[in-house]
Amino acid sequence: METRDSQVASWALASEQLRFGTARSLDANELVGRGKTLLATPCTTAVAPTSGPHLALELITLERQWQLYEQHRVAVEAGFGVDAAGAQAMIAFLRDNAARLRLTMWFATAAGVVVGAVGYFPIPGTPAARLQEVDIFPGYRRRGYGNALLTAMTSHLAAEGYRLVLVGADEDDWPLHWYRRRAFTDVARVPLTR
Repeated sequence: METRDSQVASWALASEQLRFGTARSLDANELVGRGKTLLATPCTTAVAPTSGPHLALELITLERQWQLYEQHRVAVEAGFGVDAAGAQAMIAFLRDNAARLRLTMWFATAAGVVVGAVGYFPIPGTPAARLQEVDIFPGYRRRGYGNALLTAMTSHLAAEGYRLVLVGADEDDWPLHWYRRRAFTDVARVPLTR
């Protein structure tokens, strides 16, 4: 019988396979610091509600909403050294694969103002969903919106019947440590996909 940890790791690898078409597990000594860590947390414990900001989630469905998302995402990626064309290619890849993955993208709004976005897709045959493109847009960072976004999305996923949330984070970037501080635990390592 498969242990719970190996089952969660297999779900995480399945999410990577779905998203990127490949999912080779790395051992602990392979590509140290140059891989991607896949993390998981139960929906019920991902981020405890705080007295900080409250965010609403708005499904991105209209073309004008996708255009607004693209404008914000270009600014996000510029902070990582990605030019506009590279960011637009990432968004095109995301949109092209949305139907196949059953990926939905959501704006995070505070008092009607779009401050971030997040997406998720289900992992077929499991009680898990994979977060994708978790972003608080420049100009709205360091105000507690990141925590509020995780709280809003994990609450939404729990209400949809999911029991586990998965996410991937590059080992050479700060989000890995941010997720770990928010109750996500490492479940697998894979090569970088960027």
